[in-house]
Amino acid sequence: MLRAVADTHAVIWYIFGDSRLSTTAQNTIAQIASSGNQVAFSSITLAEIVYLSEKGRISPLTLERLLASVDTSDAVLLEVSFNRHIAEALRLVNRSYQFCMKMRQTTSNL
Repeated sequence: MLRAVADTHAVIWYIFGDSRLSTTAQNTIAQIASSGNQVAFSSITLAEIVYLSEKGRISPLTLERLLASVDTSDAVLLEVSFNRHIAEALRLVNRSYQFCMKMRQTTSNL
């Protein structure tokens, strides 16, 4: 079951074990994983990774590493398509707590 949504920065930092991912985010992802659940990331993250790699801002191996991580049977990260139905559902999300926003606040720059 999906328990959180991670932005591009958080996904990159997670797959590389980068210290820029906050301890709170690391612990939350670990807890989600240990309970057999998953963290979603938008399919647009894949395009952003290609762009950042082409610009030399991240490792050229990032896309391959993420895809390898997602393709395992026990994957913690799960790609989800962002479409109009997701956008409409987003309006229903309780804004009092958003994991992705907490992650974004603690992981503001690459």
